[in-house]
Amino acid sequence: MLAKWAAEKEEKKAAALAAGLEWDSDNEEHDEPEPVEEPEIKVAPLPNLLKDEEHYQLVLQVCKALLLLKRYWEALEVVHHVLRIGSHLGRVKCDELRALGAQIAYKTKDVKYGYDCVRYMVQQRPYSFSMWNAYYQVVSRSEVRLPKHSKYMLSVRGKYPDCVPAMVICGHQYAMISQPQGALREYLQAYRVQPDDPFINLCIGVSFINLSLGFRLSNRNQTILQGFAFLYNYQRLCKFNQESHYNLARAFHHVGLVQLAVNYYEKVLVMVEKDCPLVLLPNESTGFLPVESDEKLPYAGHCDVRREAAHNLHLIYKKSGAPDLARQVLRDHCTF
Repeated sequence: MLAKWAAEKEEKKAAALAAGLEWDSDNEEHDEPEPVEEPEIKVAPLPNLLKDEEHYQLVLQVCKALLLLKRYWEALEVVHHVLRIGSHLGRVKCDELRALGAQIAYKTKDVKYGYDCVRYMVQQRPYSFSMWNAYYQVVSRSEVRLPKHSKYMLSVRGKYPDCVPAMVICGHQYAMISQPQGALREYLQAYRVQPDDPFINLCIGVSFINLSLGFRLSNRNQTILQGFAFLYNYQRLCKFNQESHYNLARAFHHVGLVQLAVNYYEKVLVMVEKDCPLVLLPNESTGFLPVESDEKLPYAGHCDVRREAAHNLHLIYKKSGAPDLARQVLRDHCTF
């Protein structure tokens, strides 16, 4: 078509010159024919690539290599595209890829693709605490606001009204935006389902105390007492361990009852807490992801809060006019 158009242009130019007229090529620009678009044939690239088990394992090895290089976004893109074109993989392999995408999403700040993976995992097992744990770790780590998250939580609360993890996550969201009343409503609904859960009792106690610090509250003292009632119940359920003593001391410190806070901080300092197993994402303990070096693993004593208690105790001593005692606490518990 271009050759035909060029020939016609030369004929017009020759005819104009023979007639003694000036030739202006700018006026012919609009006569340029438009290129004809060929119909696009929508065929998936290499449609039979992932039917071979070796090729599928190759995709997993590529994702592992990208993880070792900390190229998390590219690894998520690989998982996303494989899920999009690999509809014939089967449910087992698709679930495996989505689990991998959820684990990768925890390491990146933008979870555009990883969020869909963890949401699918939660949809498959809506009452699984490990799945909700993975979901909320990804959501809370993301620095990008996820408008899908709020809508999805509302739909889950309506579809599964007795789902405790969804109630707790909604309560956390209200607490993060400084709405203790909304958080307390969600936590109390979870308490009706699981009244002997120590974490739920802790969340309710903290919400009552945060609510008591509001300026427009008329029954402030009653609200504080209700909060500490749940905190003492949380301490009993935890069998008076070091963590419960520290949280109770922190609550007394927060409301200004420093005399009682000092008592519980001192109880924390004389206790030694054994390390508990770390909470892992689904399939994280199966060797599916590459293991990082020992330097990046959590340090020993990650469940011991004596240093935090000593730091808060030194702040109380320092504010009360005992700098020497505050310095001694730091020297005994916060130095090597």
